[in-house]
Amino acid sequence: MNGRVTFRGGRRHGLGQAIRSGWLPLLLLFGSLIIIGVPIVMAVAWSLVDPDNPWSFPDVFPPSLSLAQWQYVFKYTDIVRAIVTSYELAAASTLLAFVLSLPTAYAIGRFDFRGKEAIRILLLLPLVLPGLVVALFLSRVFGFMGLAQTFPGLVLGHTLLVLPYMARLMSTSFEAIPRDISDAASNLGASELRKFREIYLPMIMPGIFAGAILTFIASLEEFALTFVIGTPDYQTIPTILFGFLTQHFVRTNAAVVALILMVPNVVMLFIADRALRADFVASAYGKL
Repeated sequence: MNGRVTFRGGRRHGLGQAIRSGWLPLLLLFGSLIIIGVPIVMAVAWSLVDPDNPWSFPDVFPPSLSLAQWQYVFKYTDIVRAIVTSYELAAASTLLAFVLSLPTAYAIGRFDFRGKEAIRILLLLPLVLPGLVVALFLSRVFGFMGLAQTFPGLVLGHTLLVLPYMARLMSTSFEAIPRDISDAASNLGASELRKFREIYLPMIMPGIFAGAILTFIASLEEFALTFVIGTPDYQTIPTILFGFLTQHFVRTNAAVVALILMVPNVVMLFIADRALRADFVASAYGKL
């Protein structure tokens, strides 16, 4: 028994020592760079392949570089319009998800009522169901409603799929607000509307910001619903990427479109990481 306890304690001590010495964080950082960095480097390399000098084995790097692949994508595809449509769609669905999530998250986070857990589960259902299945059934419903192949229909569909991200983060943020703060404001005569405007909203701002980033990125990357409901009238970056991956598997052109889709998302994640630092959260809670 003593030997077993000592062994477990030794393992915990060894793990703590690895964390304090910095080896474990460095190892995790190295693994993350490999997982994220290698695909980006490969995408950049494939997007710069010279058509006159194809890249093939045993060459480790392209024998020569060219912007011909980028020129082809911007000349022979509707990528510019697809970029505009993707960002308009992501912005509209993020805004609508916020408007719909705010009262729901407020009720879930601040009140106890019958059916609360059932509502939580229902909010998460779009994350569990396959996107293509949701798209097929929505296309039928939207067809009856006249929303198929329309921008409002795409906004509604994307909002349904990204709503769980916004609602979950906002409800968790409401739940994290200390009850003492709400009680103190009530004792000072603050109405529920004033508490919501002057106390709750500033304190959940990090959750709103994080939810907006996640919903925006999720909408940008959504393919199945856009393909089923929007095409051929509306194209987004993922639908153009899918075209290069299915017709003749043009790796070089697909790499260009993948970078157009991926790089802004990575930049937004870095911005979110910097904005959600401890000082931002602390300032939202009035501690600075």
